[in-house]
Amino acid sequence: MASTSDFPMLSVLLFWVCVNGYNEITMPQNEIDFTQISALVVEDEAGGVAIIGVMMRYLGIKTYINVTGEGVVEMALSMQPAPHIIFLDLMLPRSDGYKVLKAIRADKRLKTSRVVAVTAQDADSAIPKCQVAGFDAFIGKPLSRRRFPGQIRRILSGEPVWETYS
Repeated sequence: MASTSDFPMLSVLLFWVCVNGYNEITMPQNEIDFTQISALVVEDEAGGVAIIGVMMRYLGIKTYINVTGEGVVEMALSMQPAPHIIFLDLMLPRSDGYKVLKAIRADKRLKTSRVVAVTAQDADSAIPKCQVAGFDAFIGKPLSRRRFPGQIRRILSGEPVWETYS
């Protein structure tokens, strides 16, 4: 099981945040206590892992990382608590996000986990495909530091989020 400390780029970004602060994110003071949330990030690109990892750590979300797409269900089930939200890249080295989603949806123990497609693929074609496949949300890359906390809040509250960076 990989953690956010397994990626050197993440260490640099965390150092930058510690030195410079993370003032770009505005934190609405409302309903969800992120420190009670667990997340699984399934992402193979170090930059994507680093950015999501920094934002999750800043928000206080307990985060686990899978960089291959293999063993995602087993990893999710080993988490305590099971992930409230799963960020799933659509293009993975040993699988693809649609196959991983199918495996997640097949396990009833993960039925309450929100699964979010995260991709740089063309949103006009990817969003409808993700909706049909059964994803709960879509966030296009690159992720927006300003919008990310609100997007997570909305997804966890059951609101539809089908957004690109622009």
